[in-house]
Amino acid sequence: MRFSIFLSTGLFLLVIGMLNAQAKNIFGLYEKVQLPEIGSQVIKAKLDTGALTSSFGATDIHFFEKDGKEWVRFKPQIAGKAPKTIEKPIVRYSKIKTRSDDFRDDEDNSHSKRPVVVINICFDGTLYPTEVNLTDRSRFNYPLLLGSSALVQFKAIVDPSVKYQSKTTQCKL
Repeated sequence: MRFSIFLSTGLFLLVIGMLNAQAKNIFGLYEKVQLPEIGSQVIKAKLDTGALTSSFGATDIHFFEKDGKEWVRFKPQIAGKAPKTIEKPIVRYSKIKTRSDDFRDDEDNSHSKRPVVVINICFDGTLYPTEVNLTDRSRFNYPLLLGSSALVQFKAIVDPSVKYQSKTTQCKL
């Protein structure tokens, strides 16, 4: 009787695990995504399971108030392109280990304070509103870093031995 219950429970957990794994797709260390807010442009993104939050390259970052809320105005930082300026409400601030070119959080010099906004990212044919922090990524090869929070949202498993496994960069907008 105990063995039968143990076996049934084990099989149940195995089936649930298999169903969960089937609902996820394997992507490479680098993928192409589409950002409708910057003219449906396709850009390369790095998938980073070691980062919690996603980061988006931005320049000319200016803070202002609109309708009693904090907003940010910025230019997307994409090599060889001159996208239009974007304005977004700030959802929160993220604390990131300090780099020399970041905004400083006066309370703690070991961390910087970055504004977090929501941008729409078309990943593997599906549009996701995704939180990204804004920072200068000119020193990096990829203007968008997708952290683990976004990867969970995308139901993505990352295989760092491959690149560009996404089926499509196009979303039905």
